[in-house]
Amino acid sequence: MQEITEMKGSGVIWPSLSPWASPVVLVQKQDGSIRFSVDYRKLNAITTPDAYPMHRMDTLLDCLGPAKVISILDLSKGFWQMGLDPNAIAKSAFTTSVGLYEFTVLPFSMCNSPASFQRLINNLLQGCEQFAMAYIDDMVIFSQDFESHLIHLTTVLGKIKQAGLTVKAKKCQWALSEVVYLRHCVAGGHIAPLWDKIEAIKDWPPPQTKKQVRAFLGLAGYYRQFVPGFGATAAPLHELTKKGSPDPYLEAGVPRSI
Repeated sequence: MQEITEMKGSGVIWPSLSPWASPVVLVQKQDGSIRFSVDYRKLNAITTPDAYPMHRMDTLLDCLGPAKVISILDLSKGFWQMGLDPNAIAKSAFTTSVGLYEFTVLPFSMCNSPASFQRLINNLLQGCEQFAMAYIDDMVIFSQDFESHLIHLTTVLGKIKQAGLTVKAKKCQWALSEVVYLRHCVAGGHIAPLWDKIEAIKDWPPPQTKKQVRAFLGLAGYYRQFVPGFGATAAPLHELTKKGSPDPYLEAGVPRSI
């Protein structure tokens, strides 16, 4: 109820008479707060995909390599700062214990939301590509010295203000020589993985099913650029996930670890 009240008060949602309806999902974020989301899987299954290209994370990180001063801007409630097309509003409807509502802004869980928001941010940063880029709503500004950085930062913040967008100041990193961006540590021309993520990979329990193998490969593959020959090493695990492989993996009728 609190989430519904807050979203109604801010104009993010309003009561709906739509024939469409999707269920609500509440997800706990890393900071302990709750992210309100909607399970749009059935809607996404019949939605025409938006083919707008997303930035490759390795390309973004390579751009940061030589930088000496970096700022990371976090756009507050990212997708919710973008209005939803009037023709799509009814399709965004979701059910709650207090009635049916629909979004007036871009929901987080629609399959085309990331591409739509990436297009918005890329258009916003036109002309700033030499010192500013973004992976969806994670915007980075990078410079060779502090004086240049102030100019670059002022330029980008001016564009954000002109577009009517806002940043979450407490989650931003301002003019630092070392930052965490896209789960990587970037400092002084060097890029390194985060140690807590490495520990999570090391402590991952032996997978027993195809789903668990895929989950491990997704986690380990995030830092594949730091592992020479990662593809060859992981190839046997990829083989286990192929269609037709038994699930769970059995040996003489007894489940075994991989």
